[in-house]
Amino acid sequence: QPVWQLALGLLGGMSDARLAPDEITYSAAISACEKDGQWQMALVLLDRMLATGLEPNVISYSAAMSACEKGSRWQFALSVLGRMRALGLAPDEWSYTAALSACEKAAQWQQALAVVSSIHEERSEPTGIMWGSLLSSMASGSCSEQVSDMLERLRTAWAAHGEPPPQLQVQPGRAHPSAEPGGRLEWRVLLQAPGVVAIFKPSGMTSQELRERVSVALRANGHAGSLVFVSRLDAPTSGVMPLALGREGSAAAHWLQTQFAARRVSKEYLCLVAGRPLGPIGREGEIDAPLLVRDGISDRNRVVPSPLGKPARTLYQVLETFPLEGEDMLTLLLARPQTGRTHQIRAHLAGIGRPLVGDEDYGGICYACGVRCPRLFLHCKRLSLVDLAGARFEPEAPLPGDLLEVLALIRRRPPEMPSEAWKRSKKK
Repeated sequence: QPVWQLALGLLGGMSDARLAPDEITYSAAISACEKDGQWQMALVLLDRMLATGLEPNVISYSAAMSACEKGSRWQFALSVLGRMRALGLAPDEWSYTAALSACEKAAQWQQALAVVSSIHEERSEPTGIMWGSLLSSMASGSCSEQVSDMLERLRTAWAAHGEPPPQLQVQPGRAHPSAEPGGRLEWRVLLQAPGVVAIFKPSGMTSQELRERVSVALRANGHAGSLVFVSRLDAPTSGVMPLALGREGSAAAHWLQTQFAARRVSKEYLCLVAGRPLGPIGREGEIDAPLLVRDGISDRNRVVPSPLGKPARTLYQVLETFPLEGEDMLTLLLARPQTGRTHQIRAHLAGIGRPLVGDEDYGGICYACGVRCPRLFLHCKRLSLVDLAGARFEPEAPLPGDLLEVLALIRRRPPEMPSEAWKRSKKK
């Protein structure tokens, strides 16, 4: 049974038990509806609160707007935002982000611009994510030619009035072992520029752990050690990970967050998949399917294609192929995600029946051609954005040794019978 239906059942059960629902219980029920995109029921609950004499709070309204965004109902999202203001409630970051996301999804850039203008009128400053959402709406709408100009004006303003970003006094390319026994997980600085640093993240280290270690390096050199996430990599994924050099709300953080939210950052990944052929070497393809994060039974969440999800688009190119038994084969791909959703590459490729090698969470095999892949075969090899000074920033990280060894062994071995893991995945 969906979570939102369970929540409504519990809410109704309160009356049977002669318990009066309050703002907290109603807000929890609206939030449950938001997770499944049940925008109609979220709005019904909002009206029911008012009818019973309860005053919805910021959480209630924001969750309802987010539900409208998931249901592609931008008009209702903006209507809820207007109701908030009419009652004298000050929208918070979640409120504005939900309203702007609803406009972005429908390419309603004029409405998004009005929302951003209203934030200024309230003497607040839109976040980088809010600016990026507006720019993404403009790019999808009728004024895409103005996006580059607005981006440059934002960069110039932030660079002129923001505090100077710190310089990470760590030699690029130098490996820094982790504190674990043997120091197996080593990170290193790939490239640094005004407001941004690119770090090589090893497989097995979370993005949070990496940020903490880089912060320690900053503090050791007399700096505050403030770093802001602008993009993350899953723990088993290796490769380039950018960090904004500055605190949350700094010019560097705003600028990088704007570029990512506006989809002006390009990223390239190398991945190995198993399944039916995707075409000859050089063949290009596209996966365009909304993705929704489903709460997992364990501590892991699974991402699935769903109309209720956020727009997600991945381009890929076939680099190399390795025959398996029958019509199946391994395919080395260059993947270019055009959006930045959680598990995007993994979920998209699994969704078309080509799960990544080593990705057991999404039905991938660990053995192929008699070779065992020790971890998820996914590596971010390159990233391209603009630094705070206006220069192109393009760090690269070559494929790590463990994945190079897997490829070398596969290239040397003839096709063999599929592994038991592969057979099980074919039966699903």
